[in-house]
Amino acid sequence: MAEKAFRAFNQKINELIKLGRPKIAFGLKDPSKEILDSLKRGQKYADIILVGPEDIKKIQGFELIVENSPEEKIAAMLAKNEVDGIIRGTIDDFKAYEAYQKMTGERCTATPALLQDPFGRQFFISPASNPEGWEKEQRLLFASGVAEFLKQWNIEPKIAIFTGERHETYPRKRHIRDGVVGILNKTYEDAEWIVSELKKGEHEAKNWAIDLNPAVEAGYNIIVPVNGMIGNQIFRVLLFCGGKLLACPRIGLSRCYEETSRTEKDFEFHIKWLTAWINSRRK
Repeated sequence: MAEKAFRAFNQKINELIKLGRPKIAFGLKDPSKEILDSLKRGQKYADIILVGPEDIKKIQGFELIVENSPEEKIAAMLAKNEVDGIIRGTIDDFKAYEAYQKMTGERCTATPALLQDPFGRQFFISPASNPEGWEKEQRLLFASGVAEFLKQWNIEPKIAIFTGERHETYPRKRHIRDGVVGILNKTYEDAEWIVSELKKGEHEAKNWAIDLNPAVEAGYNIIVPVNGMIGNQIFRVLLFCGGKLLACPRIGLSRCYEETSRTEKDFEFHIKWLTAWINSRRK
C-alpha cells in the first residue's frame, strides 16, 4: 500500500478508536508472557474477555471464560451479541468459524490479511488459507470483495493477480494442456480472465505473472496469489522474515470477526483495529 494511503488509513483508525470502548472476546489457548503483554497494551482500546481452556484460569487482570470448547463459546458470544466483536487469537480457526456459521447461517466473502513487510510496506493478501482460492471464480470474489472493503476506508484499490507462469513463457507453451505445464497455463488464463472481470467493475487490476516484488514496489495493495496454499506460504515467510500481520477481518458478516495467525505473539494492533472497525459500524 502506498505510504500516503496507509497514513490516511492509520489516521482514520486513530480517530475511530476515540468514539467508544467496545467489549471484545479473545480466544487464547496457550498463554505466554509475550502474548499477555500485548493484550494488556490492548486494554487501552477495549474491554477484553479471554476465552480458553483450563490453562488460562490463573491469568490475572482480565475477565476470563474457561471452556473445554473455546471455539464454540467465542462463536456463540459473537452470534448472541454478548460482545461487540471477537479476535480468534490462538484457538482453532476452522472450528471457531464453522461454529459461527452453524449458529448464524452467515458466510464471509473474504478474509484479507493486511501485512507489513520488514521495509514498512503494507498490502492485503487473499486468499491465504490452504483450501481457498483454487477456482478463478473464488479468487475474483475475494479480489472484488477486498477492493470494495478498501474503498470504505478511503483507499483506492490496486489489484495484483498472479500466475504460476511468466509472461514470456505462456505464448510458447500455451498449446500444452496436460501435465504440470497444462496446469501452469491454466493459472495464466485464469489470471487474464480475473483481470478482465475486475476491469468490467472499474477496478484497477493487472496480471503480474510471478512478479510479486515489483507489484508491491509499484504500490499494488491487494495481492491475489494463484491459490490459498501459495498465499499461506507467502504469509508465513513474510512473518518469519520480520514482517507483521496487522489486521485480518472476515468481510461479509453482520458482526465484526477478526482472524489472526497462530504464530503471532503481538496482538495489540488487532485490538486497536477491531475497536476502530466496530466503532465505524456504530457510526
